[in-house]
Parts: sequence; structure tokens; C-alpha cells
Amino acid sequence: MLNKEAARNIIEKTMAHVNYYAMAWLSDSEQNTTRFANSEISQNVSISGTSLSLRVYDGKKSASCSTNVLTDEGLKKLVQDAENLLQFVPDGEFEAFPFPDEPVQESQNGDILFNAFGTESRAKFIKDGMAVIESGFTAAGALNFNRQVIAIGNSKGCFRYTAYDCVTFNIVVTHEDGSAGAGECISYTSVPDILGCFKKAQSTSKAARNAVSPELGAHTVVLSPVAFADLINFVCWMMSAKAVDDGASFAKGKLGQKVFGENLTIRDEVGHPELRPWFFDIDANPRKPVTLIDKGVVSSYLYDNVTAARHKVPSTGHSVGSGEGGYAENLVIEAGNKSMDEIISSTKKGIYINEFHYTNFVNPRNLQLTGLTRNGTFLIEDGKITKPMATVRFTESMLDAFCNITAISSERELVGGALVPGVKIETFHFTSKP
Repeated sequence: MLNKEAARNIIEKTMAHVNYYAMAWLSDSEQNTTRFANSEISQNVSISGTSLSLRVYDGKKSASCSTNVLTDEGLKKLVQDAENLLQFVPDGEFEAFPFPDEPVQESQNGDILFNAFGTESRAKFIKDGMAVIESGFTAAGALNFNRQVIAIGNSKGCFRYTAYDCVTFNIVVTHEDGSAGAGECISYTSVPDILGCFKKAQSTSKAARNAVSPELGAHTVVLSPVAFADLINFVCWMMSAKAVDDGASFAKGKLGQKVFGENLTIRDEVGHPELRPWFFDIDANPRKPVTLIDKGVVSSYLYDNVTAARHKVPSTGHSVGSGEGGYAENLVIEAGNKSMDEIISSTKKGIYINEFHYTNFVNPRNLQLTGLTRNGTFLIEDGKITKPMATVRFTESMLDAFCNITAISSERELVGGALVPGVKIETFHFTSKP
């Protein structure tokens, strides 16, 4: 992986050739993946790559090119291509935004995950997990160890650098009759409980056999953190200032208004010790902690440079590409005061959902979503999980569902980079059977 000085050297070499103001984005990544299917390892692969993107500016004109040829000649050609292209583009909306002079925290690739997830170690994690898979069941999934370096610099000598590691694991255990259970985990700092994922997927798949047909209509549901995170992500995509400007977001015109129940608070917490250690965005702005939903009230949108300039507010440091709006990278959902066991035991009649699948928008303006249950859906009767339930489609507006959250768990899980609790929702609608 490129260290800080090597990354700076590549950007400085590039800038030595430019004749205009320019910014460069350097990405160096290494992805190490061990996949398994039919309860045996099916693939082990390592992919690494380094790429450099350059954008040159002339007043309101800008042009960009990318390359993975980082020789002296490759860098020189990158600049020539971008500057030649600059002659043929029309004026844009804004001139180049200044590189922020505010210092940001840096992070480095560490030793803990690197030492724990080499090729042989990944194989051993999977081998140990396979020992819990019972006869008649098969396991499939993937164990990934990824390393990432991101550097940004400009032709005036400004520079940002960060590096971090991440391990992700997912598994589905399937019985020969088709019942299935799943588990997943992710970590940026410590070795996650991979064996626990195997055990959860195995026990869920075993319990899911002989599923009963679901009843359509409104139900009380208890969502695992994985299932709740799936729904929360759609909310946060629509908190981008660009989505608001485009008229696609439920949050348009709702700043300061209550749209969800008072027990729902959603934050983006840069620097949270369990989340991705990336402290600046693609525009080089420092990422700022933002409360998106405060006790049900729309509290803030997420801005990049372009949307911030249009709204005449500071950027929140959430750019995913200037002009594309902002996205939350470090989501934290405020926890409640009951354990998942207590939430289930307090439910006289309901449905426990482990995962959703193929979830998508029906109408983003009212946050209406649809999707399928999978890998562990069970009836709750008199406070106990009883019969497994077959796959069913839900169609529901989150503006309604998130006003009907009656319990939030005290424990949270890291799901896809977000720290999320489980919840209980009343009158959640199932609309068809696959």
C-alpha cells in the first residue's frame, strides 16, 4: 500500500506538468477475498489497483481524466489529455472551489486485521465455521479483507491522506428443503465474531424449516438490526441536498419539521471508534458530525461543495463526487432502553424479520419501499418466536412505519458501516406472496 510520502510524491509529480489550477485524487486498494459454496472454499483471490484522477480548471471550465499508469510518462499523458479536453468543454456553474485549509485527522493501515486475515487465516476461519454446519445443510458466503488508501492534492501543494482496513463476512446456510438462515459482520478495528455468524446462520436455517404461509395485511413486526439498516439506508440517501434539490426527496421543504416518531434519532458521527476512519470527503472538506433526524425532526441535509454553494451554507463534508450531493458514511442510530429479548417477549402477536431482500423505492417522495423477507422470518406468539414464515413481500411508507416504532433495542450492531439497533414497528404491511 502507498504510504503518505509515496502518495504525495505521485501527486506532486503530476502537478509539475500542469499549466492550470488542478486537483488530483489518488486511490490505492487491495481486496483479498475467500469465497465458499456447497460448504467448501470455491475461490481465493487478491486484487490490487492504484488509480489517479485529475481535474484541471480554467475559470468555470473544468475537465477530468483518469489513469492507472503511474510512470512519469503516464502522469505526463494524463495531464496532457485533461488539458486538451479542457479546450472543448463549456463553462460550468462554478469556478474551482478552494482547497480547505482546516487540518483533518489522518488514519493508517494497521496490523490487527492484516495479521488476522491472511490467505491461510481466512481459510482457517471458514474451516472452523464449517464444523458447526449440520448434515443436510450447506454453507455459502465470502470473507473479505480490504485495505484502502485515499489521497487528495492540488497544484498549490495542499494534500490530504488517509488509509484504513476493513473486514467483512457474510454467510447463508441452506437446508436441502430450501430453508435458509444468514449472518454477517463487519469491522474496521478488531477481529469480528465469524464463528458466531456461522452459528447464527445454522440455527436460523434449522429453525426456518417447514415454514407456514404468511397472512397478508398489517402486522406488528420486530426487525433485526440488519433488517432495520436496510430501511434506514433509503432514508439517508434522500437526505442529500441534491436529492432535495432534484425534488426526489421526502425531506424537501421539511427542514425543521417532524416526520418520524420522537424516538428516532439518526446521526452521522465522523470519528466514531467503531466506524470507518475517514475524516475528509472527495471535495477535501473535513467531514463534520451531523444530526440528520433529531427526535423525528428533519434537522439537516448533507452537502457537497456544489449544493452548499447553491444553498449558501457551509459544506458538511459529505461529498461523494462534487455535484452529486452528500452521503452519510458513519451512520449511528440512537439506541433504546430494551433488549431484543425484552422487545420480543413484550409482543403478543407479531413477526420477527431477520433480513429483507430486493428492497427498493416505489416512491421516494413519500419514502414508500417494497421488498421481500428472507433468511429467517418467524411468527411471534405470546412473546415467543414460534413458527417459521415463508417469504412475503412488504410495501410500506417509512413516513408511516417510522412514526409507528414502539420499541428500539439497547444493543446495536455494525451493519454495512452503520451502527444500528433492532426495532418494533406497528402496522407494517405485507402485500403479496412471491
